[in-house]
Amino acid sequence: MKQKTVAVAFPTIPIIFLGGITPNRKPLYDTMGLAVTSLDETTRTETTVDINSTNVKEISVDFYLNSEKISGLRGNQIISSIKSFMEMGGVKASIKIQSYNYKIFSGSSDSGLAAVFIALNDLFELNYTNDELLEHSMKGSESAGRSLYGGLTHTIVENETIKVEQLASDKKLKDLALFSVPFQFDSRISADEIHKRIVTNTSFQNRVIKIPEWVQRIKSSLKDDDLISLLDTAEENIRNAHELLEGANLIIRKPEMMKLCDDIHKMREDNLLAYFLIGGGNLITVATTSQYSKQVSEELANLNWTFYPFKVASEPKILNP
Repeated sequence: MKQKTVAVAFPTIPIIFLGGITPNRKPLYDTMGLAVTSLDETTRTETTVDINSTNVKEISVDFYLNSEKISGLRGNQIISSIKSFMEMGGVKASIKIQSYNYKIFSGSSDSGLAAVFIALNDLFELNYTNDELLEHSMKGSESAGRSLYGGLTHTIVENETIKVEQLASDKKLKDLALFSVPFQFDSRISADEIHKRIVTNTSFQNRVIKIPEWVQRIKSSLKDDDLISLLDTAEENIRNAHELLEGANLIIRKPEMMKLCDDIHKMREDNLLAYFLIGGGNLITVATTSQYSKQVSEELANLNWTFYPFKVASEPKILNP
């Protein structure tokens, strides 16, 4: 058992939008996502775990996120999951967790939970597989598997069983070019509100029925190395999710964001193939391929959009403390 470890993990964006979960926070249908980061990989969650003492009667966890102690329902769920993980590994200790999000615009809960359990697995030298870490990490973030496995992932829902598989690594997707465009709003809508509201739309079941088609189209695009087709399908799926939310009077795509969506459509009319990927945060990722990346970045600049070049990210990493 080590005394200290440091793990980094990367935030995520949707490819198939996750909207709707069970009471135990499991998705209602298959989803897909991308782990992403800045070109220098400084956009990330960095988590340090220290052992205070092993001479204790019961497990104790102090968890600080961006220097503030976590609390509330979600905080309690995370602490409970960490204690359950330690009990499963036969570890009794007092630990301190310090997690910091650096330059993350959206998707930090995924990277945060992935980093925590990768760090705990390394600290206690448990050698659990990602499949074994998944259940614990998802108790704090239902899409944490996207960050835990890295690259492009498929979260598979089979009754009450959830598994995640990486469909393509960051290296395989090196030709994807991403431009993050953050928006400065006073607040953002919580994931819980999204999950609660989207299922109230009377067309939600139609979305669930169509999910397998979207999944198969994306898999076929990967098999054919057709990233443009993949992005086209992803945007179609994401647009459908936001239209359902808007139909239920939950507006994520505010007018400023819709303006960028319109600009992206106009780019395509001029045969400049770019697509929008939007989750639940105040962020639009403009996605294209290396073939069009220079022109897309120039057009975004010409239209006075502030953007940050991103890339597909790997699975989490352990740093030398």
